[in-house]
Amino acid sequence: MSEANHLYIITGASRGLGAALTNALLVPGNRLICVARSRNTELERIATLSGVPVAWHLQDLAQAGPAATWLASVLDTLDLPPTSATLILNAGVVEPIGPVAALQEKSLVPHLLTNLAAPMTMTAAFLERTEKFGCPRKVLAISSGAARRPIEGWSAYCAGKAGLDMFMRSVNAEYAQAEAPRTVRAVALAPGVIDTGMQATIRNADLAQVQRFRELKANQQLASAEETAGRIVAYLHRPDFGSTELDDLRNY
Repeated sequence: MSEANHLYIITGASRGLGAALTNALLVPGNRLICVARSRNTELERIATLSGVPVAWHLQDLAQAGPAATWLASVLDTLDLPPTSATLILNAGVVEPIGPVAALQEKSLVPHLLTNLAAPMTMTAAFLERTEKFGCPRKVLAISSGAARRPIEGWSAYCAGKAGLDMFMRSVNAEYAQAEAPRTVRAVALAPGVIDTGMQATIRNADLAQVQRFRELKANQQLASAEETAGRIVAYLHRPDFGSTELDDLRNY
């Protein structure tokens, strides 16, 4: 029997939850493709010591077309067909934060390209280019409670994440009849409130609910990125992954 070769593609892999997910997936039998706008040399060192094959790529995910083209080219050049393939859509931005009346194209469009358009085009490239591998495929989009309830000052973030939720549902609807082994399961997972740089940005914003986020930090009620990443990896391995297409990690 050939050795397992589970492929994981992680966006936003250099910081916060993405870096923690990368670290959590550095186990034998996995192969990682990590993409971000910046490098994390310490994480790269840890990955090298782990012995797990990791390919690091710098890519601006606010460019939806180039992001998809990049992913397609990477998948086309894989030297070994994977046992399974998983796309983790983690990269995202929270700004612009502010009232609806203050929204402007120059900040709104890059936000929606990063949080919605690029995940859509990358998912398309992922599904098209992995079809030939004849293996099970998963798409995990890191969503938010903001996708499912409005938050004052977060209209862009709420709308983009809500769109991502619906896109995951659309993927499931389209691939519901896919026959084994070429199955496709997609989930939009809200991970809870995590102690990352994004939370620091929120705490410094002019936001009606900002005090609640400051109190979460002060009262040590934020989950660590490492703990959350471990729980997400366990979630990915659940035999019923995909049965709940819009899910919340806090339910488990």
